Amino acid sequence: MPPIRSVHLALWAAYALAAMVNIGAVMADAEMARRLSQPLFAPLLLALLLTAAPHRSRTTTLLIGGLLCAWAGDGLGQLLPQSAQLVTAVGFLGALIFYAAALAPQWARTRDAMRIALAIPYGAVVIGLFMACADGAGPLLVVVGAYAVALAVVAFLSAGGNSLTWTGGTLFLLSSSLLAMDWFLPGASIAFSTELVMLTYTVGHALLIAGMIRLMPRRRWTTCAPGAALVIVES
Repeated sequence: MPPIRSVHLALWAAYALAAMVNIGAVMADAEMARRLSQPLFAPLLLALLLTAAPHRSRTTTLLIGGLLCAWAGDGLGQLLPQSAQLVTAVGFLGALIFYAAALAPQWARTRDAMRIALAIPYGAVVIGLFMACADGAGPLLVVVGAYAVALAVVAFLSAGGNSLTWTGGTLFLLSSSLLAMDWFLPGASIAFSTELVMLTYTVGHALLIAGMIRLMPRRRWTTCAPGAALVIVES
């Protein structure tokens, strides 16, 4: 196995460990462990992307931008507790915009009527949730509205990649929906909602990035096959 491939797999193991530590910390109400583990998610996914991508392309650049925004949403919100909701929403709004731009060409190449029909309910879920949460959003209403639109777009476009991106986009939608209910629907009571938010978020984010890595025409550990030459032009 090429060394870079071993590093890549080790990074997946590190991400899984960080996610389990975070979810366990939430369940055990261990605030320090939660605060220390959550900002590790995006850097680990960024390292996974960079150890797989053989060269810089439009798609990898957009994914890097999305992961940096996600890191800001995960990390800066903890440093600014009085503005945590705004910082988190703005950070992940930026991430969703980058992800949508990265997913759009894949969707355009593989779109079909079945995927469109299956993705349409995403919009209905987001619209219904936004209407339910609008009263509780207060001054964040505009940001929450923009986030809801971006979330629906990413969930829709993720259906055009592969099964990993599709599942990841769906879990991202579920995670954000549960979080919105926690923030803006105080009367809504869902057992273990915080744990479910983190579980769906960590798994969904990982699957989305893993799906985009799989869509790469080649990875670092497949670029130097002996006795073969392959030229790929990415539009």
